[in-house]
Amino acid sequence: MESMTELVVARQFSAPKNAVWAAFVEPEIIAQWWGPEGWLVEDDSVVFEAKVGGRHELNMVQAGNPEVRVPLKAVLTAFDEYECLASADGPHEMTLDLVIETRIEFKEFAGQTMLTLTQTPLPHEVIESSTQAWHSAFAKLEALLAEYF
Repeated sequence: MESMTELVVARQFSAPKNAVWAAFVEPEIIAQWWGPEGWLVEDDSVVFEAKVGGRHELNMVQAGNPEVRVPLKAVLTAFDEYECLASADGPHEMTLDLVIETRIEFKEFAGQTMLTLTQTPLPHEVIESSTQAWHSAFAKLEALLAEYF
C-alpha cells in the first residue's frame, strides 16, 4: 500500500465571502474558473446540487487536446452555507481508485476571504502536482473575482 497523506492549500481572495462561495456553488461561475491553467470546463457538464447528498459533477477538457478529459463525480458530504463544503469523489480511475475527500472552509475578514482546501487521502507522489493544480485553478478564480472586486 502506498503511503498516504493530506493536501492543504490556503488562499486569500480580495473578495467578500459570499462572492467566493458563489464561485464554488453556482454552475455558471464554476465553469469559468475550475481546473488548472490549460484546462476548460464543459459548460453543460456542471451539476451542483446544494445539499448533503447532492451531486457535484463536471468534465474538464485539456484546452490543447479536447480528447483528454477528466471527470469530477463527487457527492456533497457537508453543506454549511457560506462556511464549509465537503465532498467525496471516487473510487474510479481518476481518483486512483480511492475515495478522495475534499473539504473547503471559508472565513471572511475585512472584506477578504480566506479559503482553506483539504484533500485526503492522497499518495505522497501526487501532492506536488495536486498542489500546483489547485494554485493554478485559484489563480484563475482570483482573476475572475478581480473583474468585480
